[in-house]
Amino acid sequence: MKLKILVIEDDQTMREGIATVLQKTGYAVQTAADGHAGAQLFRELQPDLVISDLKLPGKSGMHLLQEFQDQNASIPVILISAFGTIDLAVNALKLGARDFIAKPFTIDELKSKVAFVFEDFKAQKVSPKPLLEGFHGLVGSSDQMQQLIGRIKQIAAVDSPVLVTGESGTGKELIARALHLESPRAAKQIVAINCSALTDTLLESELFGHEKGAFTGAVRLHKGIFEQANGGTILLDEIGDISPQLQVKLLRVLQNHSFQRVGGTQEISVDVRVIAATNRDLETAMEQKKFREDLYFRLNVLPLEIPALRERAEDIPDLVNHFVKLKCKRLKRKSPEIGIRTMEKLTAYEWPGNIRELENFLERLLIFSEGDVIKPDQVYFENAPSKKGKTNGKLNEVLEQTELDLIRNALNWAGGVKQKAARKLGLKTSTLYYKMEKYGLFEEFGGKNNDKGED
Repeated sequence: MKLKILVIEDDQTMREGIATVLQKTGYAVQTAADGHAGAQLFRELQPDLVISDLKLPGKSGMHLLQEFQDQNASIPVILISAFGTIDLAVNALKLGARDFIAKPFTIDELKSKVAFVFEDFKAQKVSPKPLLEGFHGLVGSSDQMQQLIGRIKQIAAVDSPVLVTGESGTGKELIARALHLESPRAAKQIVAINCSALTDTLLESELFGHEKGAFTGAVRLHKGIFEQANGGTILLDEIGDISPQLQVKLLRVLQNHSFQRVGGTQEISVDVRVIAATNRDLETAMEQKKFREDLYFRLNVLPLEIPALRERAEDIPDLVNHFVKLKCKRLKRKSPEIGIRTMEKLTAYEWPGNIRELENFLERLLIFSEGDVIKPDQVYFENAPSKKGKTNGKLNEVLEQTELDLIRNALNWAGGVKQKAARKLGLKTSTLYYKMEKYGLFEEFGGKNNDKGED
């Protein structure tokens, strides 16, 4: 079966010339004279390759590239233009174009580019890139994550206490489990407890256990997690929330490696590695006399700080693919394709709830979405925090930045459709066009003339 190529070019001579050359080379070629016709043919034909001019009536080549990426990112696109510059080429490649040709070009150059794309595409089909499995569930190739993983490997073998700090939802328990699994204690169990979820009385009993009859309701002997984890690892999550009284008892265990059950007199020795985790600023808590300095220094022998997700945004695509694969397996559905503009929206969001928020968001998205592609207009964040630009505090600069944020958020919400975004903002479309021109937003959102028939 012949490979199918879609050529989108408004210049009739150029369009017919490209089609003739490619047909003689052995390809099946379909052509379109404008962006809207090209978009329609793409949906119907599902070609093996698209060759599109950048400057087109209806929809620009850059807008088509983004649209094709959203519909089927596996189909390669070559962009051509008489206005080719290095910056334009780099931008096209960043958005997902497989190659770029500047007019005028020779027949041999065209044939060579097409042949190279198909050879590269064929090689990728034969040897697909393996899915990123992560390091004990930790996913990410950013410098921050690689440094963190390197640190885990470095300190896993020793028994010194570790203090894991970071915002809520960054994966502190996952870090603790990775430390345990990399350690000589991996054959034993790791036992975790959330210190903020229990009252003092219950937390003390869960940590150290209690004797039968120690208090009302203590009808049998209960072993606490220090005994349960003997020979293994214990994770004290949200350590910053424990009371001063329990801080004293915990310090004694760390110093003497022994304790007494609640209501007991027998000294029980244990061999555990302690990992503590918190999203609180313990140094400030020490200054306020809410956390003991001696306990802090006992716990903070080996500090590990987890970066917030917004500080390693380059890991978001890997995390999205990782969670989509896991969730789809559990939901018993086929993994949808996520195009480049959809991924850009996911990456641009700040994720104040970090990885936990991303995971929950993707689960909702997969439950309520249908079809084989997740499109940009399906990704919408209620009360999304805007990324504030730097200003000098002058009123007009602050107002302009706020206006820019509102317009960009509306355009993202509308999937780049100007009329829809204008209605959301309560503006005339002509007013929105003026403001987009003012802030230089047309290149980001597909050019000036891409709304026809979309709204």
